[in-house]
Amino acid sequence: MCGVFGYIGKDNAVTTVVQGLKHLEYRGYDSWGLAIPIKNNVEVYKTLDPLHTADTVPIDFKSTIALGHTRWATHGAVNMTNCHPHVSTSKQFALVHNGIVENFQMLKTQLKSLNINLISDTDTEVIVRLIEIELNKIKSVDNFCEKSPITADDYQEALSRVFKMLKGRNTLVLICAGLNLLFGIRNGSPLIAGIISDHAHNQDSYSELFIASDYYSFAKYTNTCLLLDDWQLIRCEQKNVRVIDLKTNEIIPSNWQVFERHSLELSRDGFSHFMLKEIQEQWATLTKATAVDPLALEKLIHAMSQAQNIYITGAGAAFFIGEQIASLLREIADIFVTSVPAYEAQSYLPTMQAGDVLIAISQSGETADTLHFIEQAKQKNVLIASVVNMPGAMMSRLSDFPFLSSAGPEVCVLSTKSSTSQLAFGYLLAQTIIDQYESAKCNIDRLSHQLSHYFTDDSLQTIADLAKTITGEHIYLLGNQQFIGASKIGALNIKEASYIHAEAFAAGELKHGVIALIDKGTPVICFMNKRNEDYMTAIASEVKARGGMIIGISEQPNELFDHMIRLPSPDNPANVISHIIPCQLLAYYLATQRGLNPDKPRNLAKSVTVI
Repeated sequence: MCGVFGYIGKDNAVTTVVQGLKHLEYRGYDSWGLAIPIKNNVEVYKTLDPLHTADTVPIDFKSTIALGHTRWATHGAVNMTNCHPHVSTSKQFALVHNGIVENFQMLKTQLKSLNINLISDTDTEVIVRLIEIELNKIKSVDNFCEKSPITADDYQEALSRVFKMLKGRNTLVLICAGLNLLFGIRNGSPLIAGIISDHAHNQDSYSELFIASDYYSFAKYTNTCLLLDDWQLIRCEQKNVRVIDLKTNEIIPSNWQVFERHSLELSRDGFSHFMLKEIQEQWATLTKATAVDPLALEKLIHAMSQAQNIYITGAGAAFFIGEQIASLLREIADIFVTSVPAYEAQSYLPTMQAGDVLIAISQSGETADTLHFIEQAKQKNVLIASVVNMPGAMMSRLSDFPFLSSAGPEVCVLSTKSSTSQLAFGYLLAQTIIDQYESAKCNIDRLSHQLSHYFTDDSLQTIADLAKTITGEHIYLLGNQQFIGASKIGALNIKEASYIHAEAFAAGELKHGVIALIDKGTPVICFMNKRNEDYMTAIASEVKARGGMIIGISEQPNELFDHMIRLPSPDNPANVISHIIPCQLLAYYLATQRGLNPDKPRNLAKSVTVI
């Protein structure tokens, strides 16, 4: 959750940080703020307005260093007092935070016992006050007078001490006035640095430095990156960077890496919303998803062949994608895979053993529940494969078999093109197991071509008109076999974007209780193709007899349908990848018909980095 972005470099620090925050707004958009050192004080700018207002409301601060934060609220209401950055009493430093301090209440009680008053309801302010206490202790030990300047070493020591008091997954970035200094510490929540180097033989020397929650936020400036691991501190002074291992307090080598260059501009390119743009980009992103090294696939397949058990995991939409991939592996490759929701891993861990394989699905590669499961599984010598969309993600670094889905950045909170890219990987994996790698790539290429003709004005208008007919607060989705995953993902998309209660069921559940929910006019989506037509026609008949409004997502019309959305690629063996697209579009139009912004659903963030 929450996005952080810091910069040291040229005179345009504020502009650079604001632009960086716009790329991180998917991580939280309750509020945002800036900290800018001006002489010996840190000045702050905070607002509850959307980030795009920064283009019309000038922020009149000039500086070569700045720090920004975009918030997803966990502690305290959405208001100006709780907005980050949080500033020290002396205004000498400010702090931004991504994570949850699990022992917040205990630390807050300790502060109150010292008669230290807190003005906000956040766990972040507690960290600020603790840093102030530690700085005072350091000055007292060194016999400094009250006006003695605080050094960079003092800040490093105080920050390190406080960080070790915190429980939970937390990442902090501190900015210091006077010293033009940034510190970052990571544990659990992501943090990555980037530099434009000014010395060919010393990459720790730079002309411009970026520190942020993800690579894409500064990718247009540089692709030279440093990935912080847990319990590492980065100290960014003017022109120089050093990394410290907090467990040993020793300086460690800076492992700068060069990523694939991205020129990312936040433009809807004429679309009303990023969600609609990203849905329609899927014809292009699918082929990128198949650019997988066949040797890397073979290594994973060999490990799977030796494993006693194979598991697949994810959280939210990624778990439903995982279930669908597990189904593909069963049906195509005759390999049994157990699907495990990452947040329910505890009950599966006792059965896991060395040599088992765990496949993790995640858009961000930083999903807290999934990372926690991976960390526990690795302790049992389980082999990890991962499919993520964010370069440099911790999940990839923890994996024995890392794969990148290469869908490119998604601005909309809902996963659309990243989901089909992950399904494309699953289909390719299953087909490669049965020696059909080249055939699978051809099928996905053909699917890409078919999708390029699917998003016509007439097709989109049909779904937009259908959305107008749905006025209630409940939608049910029924599918079987390969459509169970599509129905679950579709229900989640509809909930996220439109706030309509959408629920998916295996079609066979209908007579075992679900039919009690059907009333006159209740919208019921039925997924149908040639394989399940007879079965789903019988299911649709039972719903129709109870007055339900049947919406067929199907290859061809059926007299039972009140409305129909055409499946994108009926004759393609890889069509399971595209089955989720009709509900993506329906979710989009249901949201916009209700006057909602599908790019930024209430209460949600795209990257869930807290448990």
